[in-house]
Amino acid sequence: MKSLGEKFYITTAIDYVNSVPHIGTAYEKICADALARFMRLSGRDVFFLMGNDEHSTNVEKRAIALGLDPLKYCDDMEQRFVAVWKRLNISYDKFIRTTCADHRTAVAELFTRIHNNGDISKGKYSGWYCVSCEAYKKESDLQEGKCPVHRLEAKWIEEENLFFALSKYRDRLLAHIEAHPEFIQPKIRRNEILGILNEKVEDVSISRSSTTWGVPVPSYPHQVIWVWFDALINYISGVGFPGSSEPFNRYWPADMHVIGKDITRLHCIMWPAMLMSAGIPLPRSVFAHGFIYVKGQKMSKTLGTVIDPGEVADKFGTDALRYFLLRETAFDKDGDFSWEKFFDRYNSDLANDLGNLLHRTLNMVNRYQGGVLSSRGEPQPIDANLKETILAIPDRIVPMMESC
Repeated sequence: MKSLGEKFYITTAIDYVNSVPHIGTAYEKICADALARFMRLSGRDVFFLMGNDEHSTNVEKRAIALGLDPLKYCDDMEQRFVAVWKRLNISYDKFIRTTCADHRTAVAELFTRIHNNGDISKGKYSGWYCVSCEAYKKESDLQEGKCPVHRLEAKWIEEENLFFALSKYRDRLLAHIEAHPEFIQPKIRRNEILGILNEKVEDVSISRSSTTWGVPVPSYPHQVIWVWFDALINYISGVGFPGSSEPFNRYWPADMHVIGKDITRLHCIMWPAMLMSAGIPLPRSVFAHGFIYVKGQKMSKTLGTVIDPGEVADKFGTDALRYFLLRETAFDKDGDFSWEKFFDRYNSDLANDLGNLLHRTLNMVNRYQGGVLSSRGEPQPIDANLKETILAIPDRIVPMMESC
């Protein structure tokens, strides 16, 4: 068990605001919230960061389609996201937005440090790009010309951009992962990243010249920072970087980044390389959870498979939804949401098991104690085996939570 007052800094991925949260987004936040709450109960000084990723081309397009200024659109969406997280009782300590002034300052500062280290160069990018991922794709990543995650046709893009010397950090990344097996979890994701690093690692374009929606690149007119380079920096800007005092010195490095498995490469290759270049310590661990599908299908408005977590909570209760998602799906595996599974778990675990236990306990209190629990009277004998089992529970649970 960690010492009382020791810090625990946990983050989730920040979310694009071109659509509202769905059940898969909620799963990530609820899992991280469960970890944050456990660490607080154990006496840790917890900082839990969440937020919105607003400099996406998709966000800009969505705003324009609605006839709104992109920033005004993001302001409105912040309120909608925060309302959902409050409804789901997510206990975050700070909600960051990538359009806020402090974050933009942090992006400019980190870029400058990397640039001063000689790791930024000009070049021409030609290659495939998934608009939904906001990420460049190798031809070998595509399936019949489509992004394997979003099943959309990748676009061929040619731009004069700035490049980050990612290849320079390949060997250091490999050495770090080998020396710190807890850095990437679960093991299947660590093996995936090791496989990528053991192949050729190429430098990556980290600016865009085709849009003005983003953080301007210091000293490079007509360029904005690529959304992913921008977004990753929220993990340090959210705790005060580039300040030299609390809370950055208190909470960094992060103890755990909780993310979806589709963005493992960016968090486990590009992000640590950026930090290495800037001379900043690496996070302790990145945990890449699985997806939540709906009846075996990826969530899609077209297919009608998007589940609104707020509506589920309003109808059946926040705790019921939180319980279902945490109980039904292992943290390192894909899960599936269906109303049949939800009702089965609700009726079996919550109504029959826990509900019956509570009902019988209350009946016994009323029958034998007059409805009042009291320490008066003769002490009753305690079942030694039951006491031993109960007292042993923390020793079983704590190591599992600490190993996350």
